[in-house]
Parts: sequence; structure tokens; C-alpha cells
Amino acid sequence: MAINLMDMVKTAISSSGVADQIGSAVGLDRSKTNSAIDAAIPVLLSGMMKKASTPSGAAELSNMFKKQDAEPSILDNLGSLVSGGSSSKLLSMGASLLPMFLGSSQSSIVSVLMKLLGIGDKGALGLLGSLAPIVMGVVGKQAKSAGGFDPGVLTNLLGSQSNFLSSALPNELKGVMGLADLGRQSTETVSNTARTATRPVTQAAPVAAPASNPLGWLLPLLALGALGFLGYTFMSGGKKEETVKPVVTTPKAIPSTGPSLKPAPDTVAAPLELPKLELPGGMNIEDLKKQLSGSFNGITETLGTITDVDTAKGAVSKLQDAAKAYADLGMDKMPAAATGTLAPFIKPYFEKVGGLLNTLYLIPGVKDIIEPVLGPMVQSVSKMMG
Repeated sequence: MAINLMDMVKTAISSSGVADQIGSAVGLDRSKTNSAIDAAIPVLLSGMMKKASTPSGAAELSNMFKKQDAEPSILDNLGSLVSGGSSSKLLSMGASLLPMFLGSSQSSIVSVLMKLLGIGDKGALGLLGSLAPIVMGVVGKQAKSAGGFDPGVLTNLLGSQSNFLSSALPNELKGVMGLADLGRQSTETVSNTARTATRPVTQAAPVAAPASNPLGWLLPLLALGALGFLGYTFMSGGKKEETVKPVVTTPKAIPSTGPSLKPAPDTVAAPLELPKLELPGGMNIEDLKKQLSGSFNGITETLGTITDVDTAKGAVSKLQDAAKAYADLGMDKMPAAATGTLAPFIKPYFEKVGGLLNTLYLIPGVKDIIEPVLGPMVQSVSKMMG
């Protein structure tokens, strides 16, 4: 029987007596704290389960847990981590975890939680951020007991929670998280090996079924001989179908449609003209994508190091360099055709940065330091995204 990670997270919180401190830190009424925590835990676990369902996501989680294992256990230090109110270390740690757990759905998830729990955006974000390190600690502990932090172990462990999470998540949250069929995914997530093993059995069934038919027994033995005989019989018995000979004339009509297909390469080739557009600095689209990717990755990596005002101040110079690199690309002067092509490429990067900023801005004093640096860039990208 599968363990229930939700219950384990709740036990970790209740046994350490930090529920009220978490609620107070994120501005929740005491009467709403427990129900809000109960609602947020399956959200975080579902996000982790969804991430672990892909090879790249499972590998990313694996690296995260390996790094965590080298540090003192979060579960052993909850009391000290949650102290400090809205500037608690627990909340700061969660700032870098939420984008990984929730991905591009973070803002939608927060909006739904606000409506379901009747709390503000800061309360919903703060709650998820405070609980994320605890959830990570519990999952990491169980993964280690189950065999380690290999991607396969994490995929099986988190996938085994599908039924528990399906009953705990409201339909509204399943929808925004892309988990509408969550209850059906447990077999697909946990039993990939078993499914593969059953395929030969189901494929063998048609061979066994005709056993009562002599022909069914002879066919696999006679193989090519039988097939050849059947082919001959079919051809000799189908002389009446010689009336189909007019079909010979229809292939002659096919070339008449051929010339009409030749212009197709012209329409397919049209998008290839885009890199020939005159872009700033003589770059082509691919060069520009590489530059944008480097700029956004630099910002994401630097934001992930911020946990308080001091680390925010220390990150300013790197953020300025990344923002300047973006500004130097002259995105505001790009032709409309180029920005239309680049917008889908930039979107996931921009959403990840936005998720990090939303979480970091919950830490007192951090917004005043970061926003002047990244604000112009965020506005520029928002305008391009429409």
C-alpha cells in the first residue's frame, strides 16, 4: 500500500507546532490557518508529481534533492526556520522552490487559492512559499528511504500519490494545473515497467486464439509458403476484378495534379525568409534567441540566490548586467515579424522570472532593491508579449 505524503507533511507541521507561526507570517487569521495549510499541501505535491512525470523534470528534482541532502535537515529545524515572521528563512527558501514546483501555472494557482480560501495574493503566495521547503523535506526523506534520489525513484514515489491527490484537490485547481485526469494517472506514472511487461502478453493473445482453427495453427509454421499460396489463390480467384483495369488510367491523371503541388515549397519556404530581416547588430533570429536565453537564464539564476535584503543587494550588479544585456539587444526596435516569432520563445522564460519576482517581493525590503533594476526590462517584455 502506498504511503500518503500529504499526511506525512501535515504530521511534520503539527508535531513541530509551527502551523500558527506560518499563518501569522503570511497574514492568515488563526481560524483559517489549518484549512489553508490542508489546501496548499496537495497543490505543492501535485506540482512535484507533474514535474517528475517527465525525464527532464525528474532529473531537475533529483539534483535539487541531492543538494538538499548535503544540508542539515529542514524537518529538524522547522522552529528556527519559521521564526522571524514575514522574513522567516522558511519563506525565503520557498521563494526559489515555487517556480520549480508550479511552473508557469503559478499565478493561476494563486488566483484559484485566493478565491477558494478567501485570502489575498500575498497570503496565498506566502503560504505556498512557507510550505514548499517542508514538502521538499518530507519527500526527500521518503525518497532516500525508498532507494535514493534517482529520477526513477522520485517518479515512482510521487506518482504513487495520484489517487490521494485526486481526492484532495478541488476541480478548479486540477484544471489550472493541467491535472484534470489526475485520478487516471497513477497507473501511467508508477507502472510504466509493468505496462511494458504486459504488452507481449496482449500481443501473443491473437496467436493463441485461433488454436482451434487448423489454419491458425499452420500459418505460423508455414510462414512464407502459406502466405505465397494464399496470395496466389487470391490473385487467381480475382480475375473478375479485371474490370478495375481502368484504374490504369487514373495514375495518368495523377501527374496532372503534380504540377499543382510544386508551388507548395514556395509557401513552406516563406518563413525561412525571417532570419534575413535586418536585426540590430546584424544578428539573425537564432543568434538573438541565444542572447535572450543567456540574459533570462542569468536573471533566473541570480534571483534564485536571493533570500533577504542583504543577498538582494549583493545580486544587484549581476541583475544590472543581465538587464543591460537585454536592453542592448534593441528589442523595442525589432520588426513586428521578428517580435511575433520571438514572443512564444520568450514566454516560458518570462513566466519563470515573473514567478520568482512575485515570491521574492513578499520578503520585506527586497522589492525596493530589485524592481528599479528589472522594472524597465519587465515592462519592455510585457509590451512585446502583448
